[in-house]
Amino acid sequence: MTAHRLSMAGKVGFTLGDYASNLYWQSVSIFLLFFYTDAVGLSAATAGLIYMIASIVDALADPIMGSIADRTRTSRGRYRPYILFGCVPLGLSFVLLYWRPPFEGLLLTLWMMMSHIVFRFAYTAVTIPYTSLNARLTDNSDERSTLAGWRMTFGVLAALTISYFTYPLVGMLGNGNAANGYTYAAAVFAVIATAIYPLVYAITCEPAELPNEEPRLTLGGYWRGLAPNRAFWVLVAATVVASICTFALGKSILYYFKYYLHDEAAARFALAAMAVSGLAIIPGWVWLTKSIGKRNAWLAAVAWALVMLAIFQAFDFRSALSMTIWLVAWSVGSLGFAMTFWSMLPDTVEYGEWTSGARTESFIFGLFQFFLKAALGIGAGLFGWLLQHVGYVANTDQSPETLAGIKAIMVWMPGAGVFLAGLIMLAYPLKRGTHEAIVEELNARMPSPDA
Repeated sequence: MTAHRLSMAGKVGFTLGDYASNLYWQSVSIFLLFFYTDAVGLSAATAGLIYMIASIVDALADPIMGSIADRTRTSRGRYRPYILFGCVPLGLSFVLLYWRPPFEGLLLTLWMMMSHIVFRFAYTAVTIPYTSLNARLTDNSDERSTLAGWRMTFGVLAALTISYFTYPLVGMLGNGNAANGYTYAAAVFAVIATAIYPLVYAITCEPAELPNEEPRLTLGGYWRGLAPNRAFWVLVAATVVASICTFALGKSILYYFKYYLHDEAAARFALAAMAVSGLAIIPGWVWLTKSIGKRNAWLAAVAWALVMLAIFQAFDFRSALSMTIWLVAWSVGSLGFAMTFWSMLPDTVEYGEWTSGARTESFIFGLFQFFLKAALGIGAGLFGWLLQHVGYVANTDQSPETLAGIKAIMVWMPGAGVFLAGLIMLAYPLKRGTHEAIVEELNARMPSPDA
């Protein structure tokens, strides 16, 4: 049986891994597409295509990695060895991701795509086992909300680090060459992340395997165990549609500041402000999920996001300050989505075990990552195509029609996704108190140690 309550040291030690992981993820989420178009010189459509293909190829590996991790048994635990031994290849692949080779044309495109795929595989090998520990460390739903809050806090601190320091490092280390600057900046972040993962490994105590622990399933067994898990499939569907459509807003921020506001440097402070505000916002979402339940908290995030998008559509923000204020307000809803689904996902493990009798925690996390990454990849491809469609050309003044098109992308794509995600979440079966009852029933099913 997993622990119900974790010590503060255990919570911080485990969730510190999200700072390391998010140094990579936040950089890729915020800067990589911009790096492709404005530093490497790829067209927006090509950049989006690379991002989409790499994300989908990576996504295909996630459930496989999940099943491998589920079947792993070592004296160091199921999941911890991947964190320890995968961190160095991950750091090296991140530097490679931001290196522009002396190629042009098709060869350059293929190189950037392959380096992206290599990074994604290395990231999956570490982060699927890491996130799977969520369900193994505790089976208490409120404790998982607290863990999700700590994870989000460290993720926000990583976002602050990336947002605030990337531009200065690129300028200082690149000596006028933006592409080189991104390579050296990536190396700095990779060193920090690589140093953190062994600490997470050393501090985190993975529960020992029990004599009656669930058997190692075949791949077909995983699918049979997962098929009746309605909680998982509803969460997947809601997250996929939200991720595909909200991707456009996050990726548009750098373009909006550079071309709409003509103040590229201010984007650094806007992104940092969003990250800092998250330190105050996340505890509020933790409290709300415990107070009204996770499904209702998700729906509250939907309502907030739709109101913010309506405000953005109604008003023309022409100053960096007004846009920054709006982005901070928008991040209240976006952080609500992120906090809530990472809190919900471990609960679907017990729901699946309750419905099918099979516990497939790492496969669930891997498959969820598959859908999430595929959604983000589709969102990237769609965003790149739309950016090209509205007439975007890197490092030139954009036409009024192009600027209007960028803003339309930022409003209508997220609006559609958020609205659909809210409708889908109405079908989520784990209402407040349901998960606790399921855990009690599962504990009652377990044979006694004397049996």
